[in-house]
Amino acid sequence: MLATWTGFSQMNRLLDEFVGDVNDVMGRPLGGTIAARSFTPPLDVRSNDQELVFCLDVPGLKQSDLQINVENRVLTIQGERKYSGGDRERAWVGRGYGTFNASYSLPDYVDTDKVSAHLADGVLTIRAPKHERARPRRISITSATDGERKQLAEENR
Repeated sequence: MLATWTGFSQMNRLLDEFVGDVNDVMGRPLGGTIAARSFTPPLDVRSNDQELVFCLDVPGLKQSDLQINVENRVLTIQGERKYSGGDRERAWVGRGYGTFNASYSLPDYVDTDKVSAHLADGVLTIRAPKHERARPRRISITSATDGERKQLAEENR
């Protein structure tokens, strides 16, 4: 017996399988009720002779969505990206939403009293300057004067 094949039934089955495994932007399976997933922004940590610099990508967040603390040499960054859709609206595919909380131990050479933060163009930049004593400094080399050479020569006799 021959059966007529149409791609529609197979496509419907594949779509059902796909939708069954997809999470919405809050981390819930479509139609599910599990808690929202956390949002973790990408981070760069850079260092130079003067400071440590933390850069986090936080597009869409405002200053009021972020909190930064330094306590006992630990830098803590907290924030939340809120879903702007309505209660009756669900996004199936999209950006991550929710809260994030990250902590970093700062080295002894960082001056925690001078840590600063700046938010511009969706990038949070935190600068942690190094203590002056921790910064490299160049030591100049001087040559001996004629008087010092004479004194060294007499001492070595």
